[in-house]
Amino acid sequence: MFFSRFSRRSLNFQKRFGMENFKFNNMSSHEEQPVKKIRLNSGESIIVSPDVNTNNSEEITDKTVSSIKPNQMIRERDVGIIEYADPSIPGFLGVIKQRYSDFMVYEIDNARNIVHLTDFNIPKVEKSVDKPEVIEIPKEEISDEQIFQKMKTLLGEETSIQIQNLLNGQDENLSFVDTKVEKDKNKRKDIHQFFKEHFGNKLNTEAKDGVIRINMHTDKTRKDRRNKQQKNDIWNALGGSYCQFTLYKENRDTIEAINFLGKLLKVHSKTFSYAGTKDRRAITVQKVTANRIKAERLFGMNSNLRGMKLGNFKYVKDPLKLGDLRGNHFVITIRNVQVENEEIISKAMDSLQSRGFINYYGMQRFGSSTIPTFHVGRALLQNNWEEAVNLIMKPRPGDRQDHQVARQLWTENRDAKKALELFPKQCIAETHILSYFAKTGLINDFAGAFATIPRNLRLMYVHAYQSYIWNSIVSERIRIHGCSAPVVGDLIIKDEYSFTGIDNEDLMDDNFTVNSDDSKEIKVKVLTEEDLKNYSIFDVVLPLPGYSVIYPDNNIFEKYKELMWKDHLDPREMRRNVKELSLSGSYRKIMGKPSDLSWKIFKYDDPNISLSLTDLDLLDGKSEPESLPDGKNTALKINFSLPASSYATILLRELMKTTEKIEE
Repeated sequence: MFFSRFSRRSLNFQKRFGMENFKFNNMSSHEEQPVKKIRLNSGESIIVSPDVNTNNSEEITDKTVSSIKPNQMIRERDVGIIEYADPSIPGFLGVIKQRYSDFMVYEIDNARNIVHLTDFNIPKVEKSVDKPEVIEIPKEEISDEQIFQKMKTLLGEETSIQIQNLLNGQDENLSFVDTKVEKDKNKRKDIHQFFKEHFGNKLNTEAKDGVIRINMHTDKTRKDRRNKQQKNDIWNALGGSYCQFTLYKENRDTIEAINFLGKLLKVHSKTFSYAGTKDRRAITVQKVTANRIKAERLFGMNSNLRGMKLGNFKYVKDPLKLGDLRGNHFVITIRNVQVENEEIISKAMDSLQSRGFINYYGMQRFGSSTIPTFHVGRALLQNNWEEAVNLIMKPRPGDRQDHQVARQLWTENRDAKKALELFPKQCIAETHILSYFAKTGLINDFAGAFATIPRNLRLMYVHAYQSYIWNSIVSERIRIHGCSAPVVGDLIIKDEYSFTGIDNEDLMDDNFTVNSDDSKEIKVKVLTEEDLKNYSIFDVVLPLPGYSVIYPDNNIFEKYKELMWKDHLDPREMRRNVKELSLSGSYRKIMGKPSDLSWKIFKYDDPNISLSLTDLDLLDGKSEPESLPDGKNTALKINFSLPASSYATILLRELMKTTEKIEE
């Protein structure tokens, strides 16, 4: 049997890397066993796949929910990842991410273009041409009285009189006049335009500290204004104030790459904006915009960059915003594929194309330690600040020795200063908590300490809890009703166009959040018997718990209540005194389906050969590697696209029928 052959190979790996005590799945066992993803010195990861039984559906129980032991890494089942869309197709084994080029991610922009690095050209400024003569239409004469009346309409009589006094110099103590900033953007624009048109050479307006300040032009302000206008003219001539470029990176996450660019250019990282973050252990390509950084400077960085390249420069008027993408295109190579016959792969691919996969949140959503992020989120929603802080700070297996000592110092001695010295800055939550305790001495002010953690990280914890609930509930939905068709009481989005399904790790929130404003735009429909014929399983959504969402009108809502009541929480009561912990909720489709799916079997001998060309390889003119008819090894090369809210790792789980824990 091929599984037993793999077990012998695995034993050799264990002996070689000191893992003799590690147990692989008992493939003959009916119960799903925990499986570890082995990280070798070379950096490759081996996923062990069980033989999936068609009757392995498992109800979420107290035992399932509380199955994480203090010293073990979390498993898929611990975060609700249990079912398969088509469990009748057996799985197969393979190695993913042996090389960075085995996992390539290309952003798909809003115009549905797959983003690639194709050139390093610098945009040229168009030569100025003689402007056609413009015949100005004489402006209608307007009297001082009419100007004053217009000013009173805009600003009120009292403010208008003050401005008149400022102009006439009647009050020596009056050097400026402040007027309240209008909430209406168009009204603010009208005010600035009014003074520019009628008092351009005399008065200056600027928004400052919540007011619009009106003061007399000085030589300096006139000069500053001219300089500003000249700079604006330069950027307008280029095409816009933002230089858009393609970021190619290897083994770096997006935030790390952006921070590094900011450091080299001596600018704040907020100078850059992007549509979403991309994986670290991969080769990824995405668009970035830089505010008033010229292409020449960005191109010049390439000589100092390792594992990164910048190109495809273009000037644009507007920056990228989080969520400005349609999704991602993946080129994935699974090496050393071991399968009893290739027909299994063909069937698995056909199933992916037709039946899709359960749209679970991936394991990366829940952290990489023995203490999952959703446990912290649960404590926060229970208003148990002490428990939340203790979960973040408590010792855990697998930590670096200095981290273990630091955690021990805090846990046993409450010595914040000494513990802080041992933690690196990368441990953001821990260092912020300890800094607060060390500075204030208020070692029991757990809410105050937690509040110092950056907002995105604070939100990550409660969103992880929502994701855990969603995963668990979708498993129940599939276990009870299957995943072939909608049922009465299911939910669908009425207006698909308004439902973005944004997935941004920067926001720590994978969905379009429904708040008091957005709830008017995102409308869901509860399906009746008559509706079922008009919708497919790919239309069905489930809510993440929140105060603004509608829950399914069937037995699935009872599952929400049962699961959350075990945590002493109510899915209908998600408002909290702390605003950011008041979860409005969101919707997520229960099934995902890849588009542009293609695949091929590839035979090779050299285990270290690159099996796919990167954008840099193509720029260097390298040839596509050829499959060897008699190659000793088998690889599966897959190309597909997914919406931004779906995880490629979950698609691979469905394809290979893998079960894994977060690796150490």
